[in-house]
Amino acid sequence: MPIVHGMRKKGVLAFPTERRNAGARLLRIAGILLPLLAGGCAGGKIPANPDATLFNPEKATNAESYNGQEGGGFRLDPDKMCAPPGIGNFIMPPTPDERAPKASLDMRMRYSPGDRLNIIVPGMDDFSGDFVINADGRIILPFAGEVMALGLTNTELQSRILGAFIKAGVFKANGLRISVRPVQYAPTNVYVNGAVFYPGRAVINNLKDSDKTDKYLTKVGDSPIDRFVSSGIESAGGVRPDADVAHITLIRNGQRYVLNWRGAFTGEPVDDVALISGDTLFVPEAPCFQAGLVRPSQITPPGIRVFMSNLTQPAQNNAGSAISKDTFGLPYGSRFLQGLVAANCVGGSRTSNAARQGVLISRNPKTGRSEVIQRSIEELVRSPDRDALNPHLMPDDAIACYDSSVTEGREILSTLFSAFSAGSTAKGL
Repeated sequence: MPIVHGMRKKGVLAFPTERRNAGARLLRIAGILLPLLAGGCAGGKIPANPDATLFNPEKATNAESYNGQEGGGFRLDPDKMCAPPGIGNFIMPPTPDERAPKASLDMRMRYSPGDRLNIIVPGMDDFSGDFVINADGRIILPFAGEVMALGLTNTELQSRILGAFIKAGVFKANGLRISVRPVQYAPTNVYVNGAVFYPGRAVINNLKDSDKTDKYLTKVGDSPIDRFVSSGIESAGGVRPDADVAHITLIRNGQRYVLNWRGAFTGEPVDDVALISGDTLFVPEAPCFQAGLVRPSQITPPGIRVFMSNLTQPAQNNAGSAISKDTFGLPYGSRFLQGLVAANCVGGSRTSNAARQGVLISRNPKTGRSEVIQRSIEELVRSPDRDALNPHLMPDDAIACYDSSVTEGREILSTLFSAFSAGSTAKGL
C-alpha cells in the first residue's frame, strides 16, 4: 500500500523522505547551537584578577555580590591609611620626607642650550649683538673665549661675561659696563620618570616656525611659560593617581630638590621652577590610589583616549552603533559608567537590554600587566554603592559591551532558523 502524505499507517504519521531529512538536519543544528544558547544565557565566566595587585580599588569589588556590608567588597591594607572605594576626593596628606633635604629654587629663568641673548658693550659694535648658547651650554665671546652659561640667571651670566672680557685683557675694569638681555628661550630636553603615565625624555617649550622670524628675534625679552615643572610632567602624560605629588624631586647637576605640588589640586602655592636642559624630574609613588588626583590639572592630562566596541544588535558594527571618533576622547576623571554611556551601551529596551554586561580592559602601570573586569550595566546604574563598583578610566583603556541573554538567545534562534531555511532551499534546488 503506498504511503500517502498526512495519513497514518499502523499508527505512525508518515512523511516524505525530504521532510524527514530536513527535520534531522534541524535537530543536529539545534544540538550544536542550544548549548551555546545556554552558555550565553548564563552570562559567561567573570574575568579573574588578583585583587591585591589591581591598580584601582574600585576594580577589585565584585559587582555581582557587593553589598556594602562587612565582608563585602574590596578591603585595603589598614596600615596604608587609604580611602575605601568610592571616595572621590581623597588625596594623601603630606608627610615629612627624609630621602632628600628640603630645598627650594627661585622661579627666575636660567639659560640652557639654544637660548638666544643680546649683549651690548657701549660704543663697541664689534662686541655687541645676538649670541646663541651652544649645545654644551657655552657662549663664545669675541676675543674672550668661551663662557659657561648653562644654569645661570641673566644677572649671573652678565657678571661672568664682564669678568671674561676683563680677564682676557680686551677691556679694562675701570668704567666698563655691559648689558645682557634674553631674546628667545629655546626648546629644552628634560627627563621625567616615576609615577607618570609615559616616562622618558621629553622636549618642552617647543617653538613654532612663526616664532623664529625676524619679527620675534629683533625684540628683547621672552616669557617661556612652557619651560617649567608643570610642562615637564605634562609632557610625560601627567602624574598617575598613585603619585606622591608632595615630594616631586628635581635633580640638577647632582643636586636634589624636593618640590611640593599638592597645590595643583588643593589651591595652595606650589614649588614651580624653570627647567634647563638635562634636568630630571622624579615623581615617587604613594602607597594609595588617590581618586582626588583623577581630574584635569596642570600636572594631569586634560583628557584621555579610550577604545570602544559595541557590537550590539541590530547594529552589526561600530558605525551602526553610532560610535563616532569624538567619543574616544573623554575628560580625565570619567568613570566606567560614563564610558559605557559614550559607547551607547546603556538604555534601550528594558526587557532585552537591561541585562547587558560591560567589560573594561586596562594595563596596570605599576606591573605592566593587563587587567580585565566585567560589570553588570544595570547593577552600575541602580546600585546605591555604584561609585565603589565604578572605576575611573585611565589613558588607553578599552571598553566593550556584551548583549543580554535575551538578545543572545534571539540571535541564536535566528541563526538556527536561517540554517534550516538554507538547508531546505539547497535541497529544493
